[in-house]
Amino acid sequence: MIRRTSLWAVLALAAAVLPTAGPAAAEVQICRHRPCVSYGAAEPLGNGTVRTYAELDHVRPVAVGVVLTRTALDGLPTAMTDRHHCYDKNGNGQIEEMTECAGGHEHVLGLPALRLLPGMPLEWTLLNWEPMGHGPAHIYDKPHFDVHFYLRPKAERDAIRPGPCGLVINCEDFATATKPVPAAYLPADHGNRNLAEVAMGNHLPDLTSGELHGAPFTRTFVYGAYDARLTFLEPMVTLAAMRQTEEGTAGEECAAVKQPQAWEQPGWYPQRYCVRYLPDREEFTVSLEDFADHG
Repeated sequence: MIRRTSLWAVLALAAAVLPTAGPAAAEVQICRHRPCVSYGAAEPLGNGTVRTYAELDHVRPVAVGVVLTRTALDGLPTAMTDRHHCYDKNGNGQIEEMTECAGGHEHVLGLPALRLLPGMPLEWTLLNWEPMGHGPAHIYDKPHFDVHFYLRPKAERDAIRPGPCGLVINCEDFATATKPVPAAYLPADHGNRNLAEVAMGNHLPDLTSGELHGAPFTRTFVYGAYDARLTFLEPMVTLAAMRQTEEGTAGEECAAVKQPQAWEQPGWYPQRYCVRYLPDREEFTVSLEDFADHG
């Protein structure tokens, strides 16, 4: 279990011993002193920055996540999308953001060379800022962050084409994205609602999650899939919930990641996801934790 106080100490130690964010900072530091934290390169977000981090105990992952500076929550884009992923569905020669774009504002973030670790399936991270939320309507249409931890190469994700089906996705790719994941490889409570999206694939929410049954959306966890395989692990958290985390009114920091009967790809997989605010560092973390070895 990663307690808040220990995480503060670990991040403070890492800040003292690791180089400034940049290409070199993306290399894993397997330290003699445990645990060790390695950061990815920082990217601008709002009035601050976001970067990935990995907390390691020798070759055992303890936590993998993103760090947002407190100032990153201010000055965020207010336009619905950065227009990276749009498609003229009605053929009128104009892009209508509300119905013909997806993905919000995306930030591609490298993980700190985690692929060098034995049995580590996580390859890279995609953070999406959604200033107006996204569908389904009246559920996820609040300003929020989607943090995708990908199990597949970025080139595969990039090959999912725009088009008129689903969430601005090519219709052939929609059919591929919504192929059922074998039951053994998907937690029983997660299921298909045809939320397939361009440059992402299908989203398989927890069908028992409160926001799908009338409760307000604050944070949740989604599995991603494409071509009948799990492709990403995704915590989602609203901007309001991040603010409440800073204020200490958000409730529990961590929630369970529901597990499948088996993992198609052997390796380390998280059993919890956490949202924290570290006041000594004025930073937020959204992380995957409590990794179990399914080798």
